[in-house]
Amino acid sequence: MFSEDNSIESKKVYFFCFVLFIVILIQFTFVRNYSNYSDVPQGIMIEAFGVIADIFLFGIAITIYEIFWKKKETITRYLEELEDYCGWNEKEASYRVFGLIKRLHKFNKTDIDLSNCYFEEVPFSKNSFNGFDFKESLLYGTKFKKCNLQLSVFNNIHQKHIKNIFDYGTVIEKVVFQNCNLRDSKFMNNLNFLDIHFSECDMKNANLSNSGFLSCHFKSIDFHNANFEKTKFKSCVFEQIDFNNLKLIDMECNTCKFISCKNVDLIKNNTNPDPEIIKDINEINIESKK
Repeated sequence: MFSEDNSIESKKVYFFCFVLFIVILIQFTFVRNYSNYSDVPQGIMIEAFGVIADIFLFGIAITIYEIFWKKKETITRYLEELEDYCGWNEKEASYRVFGLIKRLHKFNKTDIDLSNCYFEEVPFSKNSFNGFDFKESLLYGTKFKKCNLQLSVFNNIHQKHIKNIFDYGTVIEKVVFQNCNLRDSKFMNNLNFLDIHFSECDMKNANLSNSGFLSCHFKSIDFHNANFEKTKFKSCVFEQIDFNNLKLIDMECNTCKFISCKNVDLIKNNTNPDPEIIKDINEINIESKK
């Protein structure tokens, strides 16, 4: 559908250019043949050139307007189709939505609401989801490999096993996970987790090993049996977190804040023995006692 629309617009442009060429050719022939005749008023030639210029400018304006209007109309139609597929929990719906997303990307449309859409086992690869809203979407087994998830929102997602978020090529910055089931999810082997907000999520058995989290916020997260081995946290905020029953071997925690957390001492006992890390944790413990 997208290629057909482009073909139609291209044919219109080519036709207009062809007509303009014919008009200019006729006018040039007229000037060359009759310019030496004194009985041909110069004003006629001037007016003729003026008409050609008007036709040219008017044609350009109409063509540009029609192209932009057609683009806007097509985007609106795709968004309406996308809204129709929301709530249709079948595999066919997921691939139809996926196709619409790719078409919208070709129009540089990225702020798309994917609330309540079905994406089970959809293999997203090298797609941009900048600013997308995945509220209450079905993402069981969905793969985000080498995708751009900047500014995306995952709200009320209750299917585990969102795959390949940990991929090195996946960009995860300023993403929000609110009230999501992230059990057994893998956020591992990735050093690019920046400014992510996790709130009221179930992350039991989640694997965050060998990853880096910068300026991230973790609030009211169930990390039971989660793996933080060799994970680096810098300038992060932990709020209402219980650090009991976690794998904390060689975890690094630099200039982080702990608010109303439990078993914070376990971090000091298991983390890489960096003086700055221990100093930060000790200061937090003193503040919490006050």
